[in-house]
Amino acid sequence: MIRIAAASRTLATSPLLTAAGLLALVGCAWRLAPSGEPSDVFWAELTLAATVGGFAVLGWLRPARLVPVGVTAAQLMLLLGAAGMVAGLALDARAGGFDALASSCLAGPRTFVATLRLHWRQLPDMHLGMIAGGLATVPLLRSLRQGCRRQFCARLVQNLACSAWMVAGMSAGTVVFMDIANRAGGRSPAAMLGGMIGGMVWGMVASVSLYRVWFSRLRSLFVPKAPGAPDRQGR
Repeated sequence: MIRIAAASRTLATSPLLTAAGLLALVGCAWRLAPSGEPSDVFWAELTLAATVGGFAVLGWLRPARLVPVGVTAAQLMLLLGAAGMVAGLALDARAGGFDALASSCLAGPRTFVATLRLHWRQLPDMHLGMIAGGLATVPLLRSLRQGCRRQFCARLVQNLACSAWMVAGMSAGTVVFMDIANRAGGRSPAAMLGGMIGGMVWGMVASVSLYRVWFSRLRSLFVPKAPGAPDRQGR
């Protein structure tokens, strides 16, 4: 009974610990590129809300398996991807990439495609680190969940697709946050950074949502109907 209770507590706290780790990484990213403007507090709060909200939605979209960890694969990939992103951002910031990107973004509004190209040009290590962190999820989950061994070779493509959505989300988030800042009369590096972080999180949400819709559709088309089960018209 003691072991069962301890295991239950671990399962219950694992998502909380993962969320805490994700927020700690957000804090580290924020310290790498400070701007010191009064609006920073607002952008920090909006970024935290976007991060926590997206993490919660991922838990709702993909309920956690009961053993041996209580986080979903998407949540774990987000955490590891964020770790790689922060590490890469530290390298880019040291090389002056973040300051150059901030200056370009503050110069005026950009389209999604232009922002995506600019991000890759100025922050290459950040993107590569995020992709590498996401890929680390595959061997890690194989070791944690025996049931994933057969499936995750096929899911490597899904993992890369999630990374692509997170990359696109960072640029889309930057466009959205900078547009909000522009309407409020104060474009800032904090808005750009918050957009990248929040966009990364919701890019993962978009990827998982489309994955669920796609496979739900395939299942409804190809899985044989049980004998006696009503058809789509209820007959």
